[in-house]
Amino acid sequence: MRTPPPPLLFAMLVLAAARPWCEPNTDAAGGCPGTAAADSATCVDLQLQTCSDASYNQTTFPTLLEHRSRAAVESSSEYILLSVLHHLLEGQCNPDLRLLGCAVLVPRCEGGRARRPCRHVCEALRDACQPAFDAIDMAWPYFLDCGRYFVGQEEGCYNPLEKLRGGLDVVEEALPSGHPPTFLRFAHHSYAQMVRVLKQTAARCTHVAKTYSIGRSFDGRDLLVIEFSSLPGQHELMEPEVKLIGNIHGNEVAGREMLIYLAQYLCSEYLLGSARIQRLLNTTRIHLLPSMNPDGYEVAAAEGAGYNGWTSGRQNAQNLDLNRNFPDLTSEYYRLASARSMGSGRIAIPQHYWWGKVAPETKAIMKWMRTIPFVLSASLHGGDLVVSYPFDFSKHPQEEKMFSPTPDEKMFKLLAKAYADVHPMMMDKSENRCGGNFLKKGSVINGADWYSFTGGMSDFNYLHSNCFEITVELGCAKFPAEEALYTIWQHNKEPLLNFVEMPQMVTTGDCCPQGPTSSSLKPLATPRSSRKSPSLPG
Repeated sequence: MRTPPPPLLFAMLVLAAARPWCEPNTDAAGGCPGTAAADSATCVDLQLQTCSDASYNQTTFPTLLEHRSRAAVESSSEYILLSVLHHLLEGQCNPDLRLLGCAVLVPRCEGGRARRPCRHVCEALRDACQPAFDAIDMAWPYFLDCGRYFVGQEEGCYNPLEKLRGGLDVVEEALPSGHPPTFLRFAHHSYAQMVRVLKQTAARCTHVAKTYSIGRSFDGRDLLVIEFSSLPGQHELMEPEVKLIGNIHGNEVAGREMLIYLAQYLCSEYLLGSARIQRLLNTTRIHLLPSMNPDGYEVAAAEGAGYNGWTSGRQNAQNLDLNRNFPDLTSEYYRLASARSMGSGRIAIPQHYWWGKVAPETKAIMKWMRTIPFVLSASLHGGDLVVSYPFDFSKHPQEEKMFSPTPDEKMFKLLAKAYADVHPMMMDKSENRCGGNFLKKGSVINGADWYSFTGGMSDFNYLHSNCFEITVELGCAKFPAEEALYTIWQHNKEPLLNFVEMPQMVTTGDCCPQGPTSSSLKPLATPRSSRKSPSLPG
């Protein structure tokens, strides 16, 4: 449970969230006078900063809450509550709640008529957001009462969230003259460009690809995934589930671009009849999340390649490092191992974890992992050139660098080498190259032997869900210049493909000269759970 707001603020919020007091002439329906939208109205420009991204630009006074001017709205307790909900709920239900509240605080006006928002939109959002309110012991705000301030579709309602992803719909962009559909544009992609490319790619390969969102960032951007499978949206028994995640740190952008390119490449090669890619997509379900930290990326991109600082944009909009924000299960593993009380089950998330700040991006990843039985994963970073694997936290916390293997050390080394051994720069024998200090280790290292930290995503994947995740550092430039992207893609295309093929290679024994040599390879050969994941929304 999250820490509740301070007493003074909480009292103010209770006032704003409580049912409004009405004069004795309350109407027969139980509402306060003026809660019904007028049949005719004078439309005026909407000039409220909090609602500047609403799907309309004109409102009318008095409002549904009897506010008779913009100043009255801005000084109201409802407006104050709407302004702080985003932070109270730690980014949950954002910006949906804000736009829903705007539809009541400053109702839509068009053609001389005030329009009411749709009841079904309110009800769906209330159900989805109720756990977030329960976590801070707060009631659903009265002015978002779905029965009082919202109407049905038969009454001509509108969806206040209709343009929530405005500008992100599939819009065909003309390719440079003479270029085929398989052309890859080796450039940095803004958030809107990234979404359009992913959706265009899914539209081109609709029978093997689809996009879906696993949640929102703190600033309300969709964490958009593109999936490739013979049956998109469905988990099939014995079909391994693999995920690749980029841009965990917002200023480490090469992984973001590599996954955007990889999505286009998989689609194009499948359509061109590549036997390798068709076999891959027919036997493995692949999920690509190019940007886990789109908010941090915006900060880094504002400075641009060549100007970005080492840490500018690294963290999310809450100033949290997402790769330090996961539950520390490694300490619990060491404790259980020393007590020789290890069971065969996964390690649960300790209750005290929820007392701290948990980013909505982190929650989205954890929910994603509970929904889909992933067996293999890679997170793509920048700042060096090496592949690391769990554990990332030292078995002796005081030791900043200490080899700390998992019981599946052989498996993790095999997976890490599957990437590093086909990467031309990681195989380069020059000590003067980027990542040359890892040369003697074959560009592969145990995470804690490199440097120790807690709250990492890879350790959490392994200990909580039995998913084998490696960390790939793609190069010493965190925000490489645009002209370097083609070369980076050429260096990483084969390693990425080789890595996502590993579940099938382990199954057949093609991964190693004498076949699998450890029982720890078994989890990649079969699903770790018989549970099926539901189809995910596109």
